[in-house]
Amino acid sequence: MRSVKASPASRTVRSLSEFPPQFWLLTAGILVYVIGVDMCFPFETLFLNGRLHISMTVVGLLLGITGLAGLPFQVLGGAFADRFGRRGVLVLAVCGSAVLYVGLGLSHTLAEVVVVVSIEAAFGWAMFLTGSNAMIADLTVAHRRAEAFGLSRTAINVGMIVGPLIALAFLGRGPGFRPLFVVGGAVCLSFLVVILGGLRETKPAAAGHSPAAAGFGHILRDRRFLAFCAVALLPLYGFGQVVSTFPVALQQTLGITAGQWARLLLAYAIGLSVLQFPVVRLTRAWNPLVLLSAASALIGVGLGLTPLLPWGWPSVALVLLVSLGVVLLIPVASTVVAAFAPPELRGRYMGAWTIVYLGGYALGPLCGGFAMDALGSKRAFLVVGALGLAGAVCFPLLRLGHDVVGNAGGPSRRQPPETSLETTLKPPVVGS
Repeated sequence: MRSVKASPASRTVRSLSEFPPQFWLLTAGILVYVIGVDMCFPFETLFLNGRLHISMTVVGLLLGITGLAGLPFQVLGGAFADRFGRRGVLVLAVCGSAVLYVGLGLSHTLAEVVVVVSIEAAFGWAMFLTGSNAMIADLTVAHRRAEAFGLSRTAINVGMIVGPLIALAFLGRGPGFRPLFVVGGAVCLSFLVVILGGLRETKPAAAGHSPAAAGFGHILRDRRFLAFCAVALLPLYGFGQVVSTFPVALQQTLGITAGQWARLLLAYAIGLSVLQFPVVRLTRAWNPLVLLSAASALIGVGLGLTPLLPWGWPSVALVLLVSLGVVLLIPVASTVVAAFAPPELRGRYMGAWTIVYLGGYALGPLCGGFAMDALGSKRAFLVVGALGLAGAVCFPLLRLGHDVVGNAGGPSRRQPPETSLETTLKPPVVGS
């Protein structure tokens, strides 16, 4: 009897069903959290510059310096995640984000803004990245991690669509930014229900016995990892400006309104959501350095050219190029970091990657705001484009080794078996 070949849709459904329930619960919580964040974050610089009348240089310094000052806390966050668990780090993250957005809704002075932004920089989004990335790596085997990180990014991208849509509806009724920020902070807090109510700890048993200093000493001796992080800063500098200096640059060069920026951001987020999982799944066997090279070029070209061209379809097309670059950059880079990390040091490696990720992200507004005031918006974003192209050249020159490239999804060798919560919580699928 002739067997019926499974359709692509049924194969995709079957593939998704192989991820454990805890992964899907975490992904659902991430979605809720990001909806709350993105009700507020895309409008933060517009509020600070337009309503509190803080110059872009000061806004850039505020976001950049507090972001950099909060980076040492990620060393502690990574060690905390390895020693005590991922759930506690996620609780800190949710509370830190809620403090920022509720605090912005109640702030009237620059000093008050500095306090709440500093708290979030130390305990908010950065801790979320460390805790959630480590937990995703715990829950999945090596050859499925790129897809897992892609799915978590899809949840983030959907939140980036839903959050601004809720914000637009809210602002359209006239309450203004302050009530919006308070409501967004409350939505962030609802992630606590998932963390405390159903999410189980995933920390490997051996992780708690590794001394903190020894763990980070191992990272500092990992020259391949350090070289990878240095190159990754080039596209991250541009990525850090997408929702900080970029909307102000478009306002100054193209005269866009807050509503037009929200619609452009919506196109960006839709591009991320539609492309994220299919692109990562289709390219999972590709060399990750080739993918990261393409990502860096797309981010640089998209951001560098948008302020130079007329407002309209060119803006949308270039922003979609940026979204494709981000689709490749974040999950592939996270997968490479997970491939570097021994299981007992996974939290520390993810904490170190969070430092690099947010360090590059902080350099965006820190240097970008100054560059806009000193060079003008067009020249400042030409610099972004040049750095993106430099990253495209440098990624293929890295020598990561077959062990890292193979475990990150590259074609260098067959994936070895690996113990993870996916294999312990879910029986193997026969015939897969």
